[in-house]
Amino acid sequence: MLTAVRDDGQKVAAWEVERKDGPFTCFCCKQIVRLKRGEIKAPHFAHLPPITCEYGTGESEAHRRCKIALYESLVINPRVNKCEMERNLITVRPDVSAYINDVPIAIEVQLSNLSLARIQYRTMEYTRKGIYVLWLPIHTPELKKELYAPRPWEHWLHAAYFGRVYYWLEGSRVLPVHFRDYFLNMRGRTRDYQKLARKKVPIEGNVVSLTDDFVPKQRQAWSGQHISIPPAKLFTDSQPDWYLR
Repeated sequence: MLTAVRDDGQKVAAWEVERKDGPFTCFCCKQIVRLKRGEIKAPHFAHLPPITCEYGTGESEAHRRCKIALYESLVINPRVNKCEMERNLITVRPDVSAYINDVPIAIEVQLSNLSLARIQYRTMEYTRKGIYVLWLPIHTPELKKELYAPRPWEHWLHAAYFGRVYYWLEGSRVLPVHFRDYFLNMRGRTRDYQKLARKKVPIEGNVVSLTDDFVPKQRQAWSGQHISIPPAKLFTDSQPDWYLR
């Protein structure tokens, strides 16, 4: 967690305060959290064990630094208003949220620790609140290889966002990636055949900006290939389908 509530009820960021300014509590579970500030890791708040809060586990250093970079790039942009980190929306708490070009947006930095069920639930909650959501995994070198094995939640995002997954690069810059099917040539007893591989071919689109190239879009419910997408309000880029060229 990068933010917590001070004893006077004020929400504070970890880099804005010192331990003597505490005690600090988690907005969600109302339990005491400890301020951690060191030389290597970004300042943050940590729950005390035993940890039962949804927001008390699983946040890596990469996750924290991505949230900070997103916030710092958006808060100074003239197209962005009411930018906040870890905004308390009762049932959900987006990593970064703001009005971008006057559209309410929630950005969720997605790492592998969050289950697909939680992604679906939060997506539905944002839609219910009239907020457009962007799920944003962090780009890794694995995506530069000829073949890539998407995780189940990446398959879900790919289906939800109309055939593309958005990966965070830096600041407000994002790389859309389409996963093309890859077939293995198999030799049978009587004839050769092709088999759909688990791995996909990652095809990159143009790097896009969250403030310049994204638009709100209403997603209708869809199901297929063992994936179910609820009606959703999504924040998507507007470039044509580059993978069809």
